[in-house]
Amino acid sequence: MMKSFSVSRLQMQLKKLNWYLIFGGIFVALITLIAVFGPSFAPHDPMQENYSLVVDGKIRTPPYRMFDVPGYILGTDRFGRDLFSRLLYAVRPTMIMVLSVAGVRLFLGVILGMAAGWLEGRKGRFLESILSTTLSIPVLIAAIFGIYLVGIEKGLWAFIVGLGLTGWAETARVVSEQTRAIKTQTFVEAARALGASDRRVLYLHVLRQIMSMLWMLLAFEISSTLLVSAELGFLGYYIGGGVWIEVFDFVSVNVESLPELGQMLASSLVKISDPTVLLVVGSVVCMGVLGFNLLGEGLRRQMSHENMRSGNRFVLLVEEWLDTRIFRPASIWVEEHSRLAWSIGGLFVFALGSWIVYKTAYIPPIVNETMQLEVADEHLWSSERHDPFGTLHVDFSLETEPLQLWNVPVPGGPVGRPVVTKDGTIIVGAAGKAAVAIDPNGNILWQAPLEQVPIGSPALDAKGNVYFSDDKGGVTAVDPNGTVLWRVQVSKGRNATSGPIIDAKGNIYITVVEDLYALNQQGETLWKAFAADAYLEEPPRLSPDQTMLYLKNSVFNTATGERMEVSIGSPDQYIFLDPAYFSGADGKQYYRLGHEIIGWQLKDGNIETEPSLTWDHADVLFTPFEQGVTPNKLYWMFYSTSWTDSRMVWIDSQNRLIGNYRLPQPNGKLLALGAKDEAYMCGATGAKVFCINISPGAKTATWTVDLTSRSLVTGGVIVPGRMYINLDKDSIYAFETNETGTP
Repeated sequence: MMKSFSVSRLQMQLKKLNWYLIFGGIFVALITLIAVFGPSFAPHDPMQENYSLVVDGKIRTPPYRMFDVPGYILGTDRFGRDLFSRLLYAVRPTMIMVLSVAGVRLFLGVILGMAAGWLEGRKGRFLESILSTTLSIPVLIAAIFGIYLVGIEKGLWAFIVGLGLTGWAETARVVSEQTRAIKTQTFVEAARALGASDRRVLYLHVLRQIMSMLWMLLAFEISSTLLVSAELGFLGYYIGGGVWIEVFDFVSVNVESLPELGQMLASSLVKISDPTVLLVVGSVVCMGVLGFNLLGEGLRRQMSHENMRSGNRFVLLVEEWLDTRIFRPASIWVEEHSRLAWSIGGLFVFALGSWIVYKTAYIPPIVNETMQLEVADEHLWSSERHDPFGTLHVDFSLETEPLQLWNVPVPGGPVGRPVVTKDGTIIVGAAGKAAVAIDPNGNILWQAPLEQVPIGSPALDAKGNVYFSDDKGGVTAVDPNGTVLWRVQVSKGRNATSGPIIDAKGNIYITVVEDLYALNQQGETLWKAFAADAYLEEPPRLSPDQTMLYLKNSVFNTATGERMEVSIGSPDQYIFLDPAYFSGADGKQYYRLGHEIIGWQLKDGNIETEPSLTWDHADVLFTPFEQGVTPNKLYWMFYSTSWTDSRMVWIDSQNRLIGNYRLPQPNGKLLALGAKDEAYMCGATGAKVFCINISPGAKTATWTVDLTSRSLVTGGVIVPGRMYINLDKDSIYAFETNETGTP
């Protein structure tokens, strides 16, 4: 009998336990521990990419599946980054965002809910109508709108605004009902009869009564916010950036940042055939949502009327602690120093509001330190990359979709980019061994025969003469009327590997396999330099003062051809490409070193460097193969993330990633960088030619046009009012851009 009694008693005690609170507390504690200590236990760098691993003597490529590769418990993503490590890092920023948003929601819900439940007449009805309207708006849609309004690049602040627009309404509804019920209680009527103001009654009586349920409401708000953040992650919106748009069936605009649960969910959709990321991250999100829901329900049951009437120790302890430690001392001080309290509160609200506005809306002014570069001629587009400095900068700003004007077939199809003269004449090399000049109306002005197939793009000098290099190692000069002036054989039996560039003195520079040549305007060789480790299929680029030539990671003296000993540092371990020297459109010279861009100059034979630009967005950056600086000090880079994927990355002078765009490869060509830091890239897929706006913060593609040809885009230029695009084995196409700029 005694044993049976003990079991029954135990069963009764177990039934009395608040299992919701217990299990909810366990789940929440686990999430909290991961958020606080998770990064310390990560076995790998969450940013480290592993594009190949040797397992059992075989080379494996990512993504690696769960338990498939030693040391990677959950496998990797498509970049070879350890999922377990990324997950341990991802929980903390997500929870910081969720707690911040939940706090804002709770604050707004309590304030507006108490006002709606207390006020009567027109004011009360007005607030109730706002509450009802807000409840009817889908939270997800409101969140996306708010994030878009603030700008997803603002990170946490965009999510606070977006998720706080309507998320407070449910809490406000509960608080409003409680306030309305408390308002009719005897002690409230007694306080009002004794002359207490509405503010005093709300603070000392109503707020004290509903305080016990705020912890419950906070738990539910955290759960709701976490769930919405996961939904936003599926749609591509997360703290570090977002997938803004998918363009057609061949390119998407995508931003991937440091590990965060929403970011990992967005990335999982790229590789939907392998659901590992989706399952793992989804499980963590579900555990968090379930944990906070259970915790909220447990707190609700623990602080129910039944427990309060029964003298529940937990409830009494909370009530006594809040009353004696917070409410009574605070209310006495506010009564004695009412004016000072209101002044402090007003200043705090003003400061907080100003700070939020600054963080969400303020954009630091860009200091224009542009130095006018002296181009060899005064033409709009004089060489392969607009100017001999390779900046790609043109004074234009595209305002409307281009209108196709004409297309002109050229013998064998156009080669490289065209050059554009001051009067608008387009000159391009043709694979059919010809140089072709076309006027702005699409009429062929002349065709000049070339002995060999041209290589790369031609170059213009100040007199309007145009120079072509060819696939047999020769250089040909043609005057403005189409008359061949001369051809010289620079190197026998070896192809030129780039089109020429011309400096302000009229000297011509080309690369032939492993050698760099300098010629005068008569075609005479001035010097030859061995540049095997700087082999490129692009022309060299001039330094801003035109005293040096850059060939990727080598520097040469333009006067003598001597290789200059310029050493600034070594590339970081994540970049598998040599460093690069280049000129910026701001008139300064730079050095790209791994994930850094360093300004530098030679002064008295010594190298002086400026503060470097660095960033930690290695999760989306793999191999940089092109870089530049705009006149407004925005930094841009092309990166190859895989054999089939590339990106355009924008960084501002404060080291902030402001644009990161997935690009089609290998047929996309960057046309130009405009006066407002606009950038456009064109390419072809099938019978479609597309042009994508990849400017910082751009959210849409520009245009497409259906063509019968299935050629690839081999080059193109943008000049004020016009856009010209070359298709291999086809024609040069002209489009009216209706844009602004200086002709």
